[in-house]
Amino acid sequence: MLELSNWVHSVAGGFHFLCSLIGMLSGAFVLFRVKGTTFHKKIGYVFVLALIGVNLSALFIYDFNKGSISVFHFLIPVSLFFLSFGIIPMLGKRKPNAVNRHIIGMNGAVLGLWAAGATEFFVRELAFELYLSKNELMMYSFLISVPFAMAITFSIIYHQRKYIAKAENS
Repeated sequence: MLELSNWVHSVAGGFHFLCSLIGMLSGAFVLFRVKGTTFHKKIGYVFVLALIGVNLSALFIYDFNKGSISVFHFLIPVSLFFLSFGIIPMLGKRKPNAVNRHIIGMNGAVLGLWAAGATEFFVRELAFELYLSKNELMMYSFLISVPFAMAITFSIIYHQRKYIAKAENS
């Protein structure tokens, strides 16, 4: 059974958890809905703010790895890279490849957040019950992340093809 006490151990942890939920929900909504609408843009900005909150609050969470940094801390720059790569081209005057960069960046940011959430769920809810060694934990975390990396790749290809087909028909 899910217990909030397994997930939240501090104010920073509570903020991180809340931003994560908002980010996962808004990101999924934007990913699966019609693109380019005003609503898409508004929910997209909610996602951007939530992901910034997730990454900033993660800097203050150290309970996961007995008080030291964990693998999740090393993924903060990756998350911020995808977010920046996806949002910056949409600000101001658009260059020809802006939509393509937006597709790549935002798909990576949304699905990356979902990958982190799935790994966190495994570590906090399932691995504890299985008494896994550190090496086994890393292996299972890797096995969880690989399908998400594949999903990021396929999602980018799918949305790029859809965008290109739409542009060619215009």
